[in-house]
Amino acid sequence: MKPICKNIIGVIGITLAVSAMVACKKSFFDGTPKGQYTTDTYFKTPAEVQAATAAMYGAPWFNFNCTYSMSIGDVYSGNSTGDANAAMIQFQNMNVTQSNEYLYKGWASLYSVVGQANAILMNLANNPNALSLDAATVNTAMGECYFMRAAAYFYLVRNYGAVPIVTDTNNFMVNYQLPRHIVSDVYKFIINDLKQAETKLPNKGATPGRVSAGAAKAMMAKVYLTMDDFANAKAKAWELISNESTYGYGLMDSFADLFYTRNNNNKESIWALQWTASNADGAYGTGNVTQAYCAAYGQELTGGTDGWGSFKPSLDLQRDSIAGDQRRKPTYMRANDYYPELLQARGGYTYPSCKSKTGANVKKYVVGNYEDNAATGGAYSMSTGINTYMIRYADVLLTYVEAVMGNNTSTNDPIAIAQFLRVRTRAGLGGIPVNNITADDLLRERRLEFAFEGQYWYDILRLPRDKALERLSKTERGMFEGWCGDGAVVSNKISVTASMLLFPVPQSEIDIDPKLADAPVAYY
Repeated sequence: MKPICKNIIGVIGITLAVSAMVACKKSFFDGTPKGQYTTDTYFKTPAEVQAATAAMYGAPWFNFNCTYSMSIGDVYSGNSTGDANAAMIQFQNMNVTQSNEYLYKGWASLYSVVGQANAILMNLANNPNALSLDAATVNTAMGECYFMRAAAYFYLVRNYGAVPIVTDTNNFMVNYQLPRHIVSDVYKFIINDLKQAETKLPNKGATPGRVSAGAAKAMMAKVYLTMDDFANAKAKAWELISNESTYGYGLMDSFADLFYTRNNNNKESIWALQWTASNADGAYGTGNVTQAYCAAYGQELTGGTDGWGSFKPSLDLQRDSIAGDQRRKPTYMRANDYYPELLQARGGYTYPSCKSKTGANVKKYVVGNYEDNAATGGAYSMSTGINTYMIRYADVLLTYVEAVMGNNTSTNDPIAIAQFLRVRTRAGLGGIPVNNITADDLLRERRLEFAFEGQYWYDILRLPRDKALERLSKTERGMFEGWCGDGAVVSNKISVTASMLLFPVPQSEIDIDPKLADAPVAYY
């Protein structure tokens, strides 16, 4: 496996200092460029602005996407077993320590996003070349920055609770002893950023893959839902559902088609991380590494030196499957499943029975070898070009259902049922249930729709506290004795407490900034 520490200033093709990011220093803001606010480094052309904001769709999120997102969203939640190394096993057993490597890399990655957004916003605010930058270019760039900063803080506050809010990057370089801010103020900050993004971004992005005002609305719906502000969550989701042609969103006809590289930036993709496959060592950090961790053990599927089977579908997830669900096969492989799109040169790939102690391996984001992807940029060891979905339109539909349900245990609202059935019908499951949706129905639907997209943990967090603890404590995290998914199940169930619903701030960050260990303070 290649080392994660790389200076990736050159890989995005941006020469401005604003794009520099070094991922391996101690401070969680070392990803923020220094000294960029001079007349030599201000943006001078729209192309420079657009190149800088393009960088925010990939590289700063690299370590978030690499192992952090799925370790929390799927392993910690019980969707997946993760036994590749000690760091991942801590997520598997829900005993993540402050020194966990993935925990730190995720924290640093998210604050790199914050730092990049702050740097661009400050450059634009102080730019002496305003006359050469048209208003649309500036507004769109600022909207993208507000969106990305809000998204990063949304992950931070859900995972760590109170966290530092930083907007003045230059000030941080002088005084990096910053406190954490209270959770309610972090959420207020997120909503304010998203309102700015909603106002400044166009309804439809001019460039495929760029976020729009619709993406800001979708994110706001999720944030409001997490805050139990069901009225605003419902309203924001409905703005998109009732105006699909305005914002250009809709469900793909086939669930399986979502996870082909050729279908990047499709109509269901509201916000996705953008990756480019590359085998060049200097470009490490531009490709999606998910296949490396998810592909069944061995190099057969990838044609590279990866394919570690680190993330595997848990027994618990498999037991929650529904007969006839057309999402199962594109989500995870079971014995004798045939995939014509993989290893095409030899006629396709049939998954054998002896690859996993859970009897299955992940299929989602596994796109195959170079030849399978030659038309879309190829695939290399630890590098494919498939986007990472962060918000899909199916999520908006189910967010609306959840907002309508609110604190109730079920809903028979016909509009909510109609949105639920759109997702369920695409999965080949028809109209069941027809007249009523329970909270358990909805959670199961979300689990099966978004497995291995890093979402299930956050779905559980939105449950009432006692229900969340009960569900997590009943989750089977064990595996079979044998590598063929055979033998007895070695059970692993954990008695989950409320303190396990938040992650600790990495110790290396507290060592540098002791105020992170203090009680949080108000920001506003």
